[in-house]
Amino acid sequence: MLLKDIYSWIFILIASAMIAVGRVYDERLEIGGVNFSIILSSLFIIFSIPLFSSVKSFKINSSKRYLFGFLALIFFSPILWGFYGLTEYGIEKYVNFVVIIIPLVLISSIFKHQDVKRLFEILLYFILFLAILGIIKVGSSVERLSVLGGGPIVFARWMIIGVLIVFFLKKRNVKNIMLVGVFLLLSIAAGSRGPVLSLFLTIAIFSLINFQKLFFKLIIIGVIAGSLFIAFDGLDVKNLGKADRLTTKDSRSKNARLIFAARSLELCSMYPAGVGLGNWQEYCNKTTPHHLLKHQYPHNLILEVFAEIGLLGGIVLLLLIVKSIYFTFVRMLKYSKENSIYELLFYLQVFLLINSVFSGSLNDSRLLFIVIAISLIAEPLLPRKLDA
Repeated sequence: MLLKDIYSWIFILIASAMIAVGRVYDERLEIGGVNFSIILSSLFIIFSIPLFSSVKSFKINSSKRYLFGFLALIFFSPILWGFYGLTEYGIEKYVNFVVIIIPLVLISSIFKHQDVKRLFEILLYFILFLAILGIIKVGSSVERLSVLGGGPIVFARWMIIGVLIVFFLKKRNVKNIMLVGVFLLLSIAAGSRGPVLSLFLTIAIFSLINFQKLFFKLIIIGVIAGSLFIAFDGLDVKNLGKADRLTTKDSRSKNARLIFAARSLELCSMYPAGVGLGNWQEYCNKTTPHHLLKHQYPHNLILEVFAEIGLLGGIVLLLLIVKSIYFTFVRMLKYSKENSIYELLFYLQVFLLINSVFSGSLNDSRLLFIVIAISLIAEPLLPRKLDA
């Protein structure tokens, strides 16, 4: 039992690193002529094999049929390349999804409560590490806040994921309230509207669901606001990193996404079976050659799947999302007094889904798919001995 527990710790540690990196090969992780992403990917594959062999069968029950159906559509999507060609970007997307996301989704779909909690705790340490790097950089750079090669959107998203993990998984003491405040300020300093707006909408949904407890929530918010005021007295938030971008009336990002949406819908109407992974940009430019796009994906997970995998893939994805959110919501209410993990899973899904519509992509949404897989586990994820 001890050996199994140690193995679980090592695998979840490696899996968390793969979730953070998101690539089989990443040139940013080359140090001293050694590329650590290749080493990490190799270890991930090696440690995944025994877990796959230990599971006799992945039961395709009613809660998981859309999940496995969607994974199958992605897995067999290279068929579309035979009709529409392939690009280096498409191959990269496919390899990352098949090698990283599919194994993580399948293995996480058999997690127990302790495995899920362990995963989020390790991810929280990674987010804390990013936050420390962010604090160092925010005072020494005039560029938009980003660390370890990830962009401002990715950095802000990780900070807000940290906010949700601490808020729903940890005790609400002074230390954790201050930690939430630091993550929030760093997400604002990144100057990315998508993650911040997604958090705002998630908070709005949280307030609606917990309307009867609103007075208590207002007290919590007041404590957080007071703590922030004391800790950051005199701080001009607009001068923090690129926080001013959140209030400037620059509509270029919004207009670009509206164009992406229109071009994606046009592509869907012309190629209802999809154009293949990685071909969104090429076929958008072919259909409208007088208005070329330099972006490789539409910054919207759902539109990306509809355009590249086809109407069937998009519909299966939508059914999967609706099923997962409803399933998690019901369990969140059912086990609200059981100290369950469903509240975190539900609001993580809400935030990640909203964010994926503003600035997401298929590979970039790896944590969303993992959270969905965990949420759809048939046995209740409760902190009980029988769940261990």
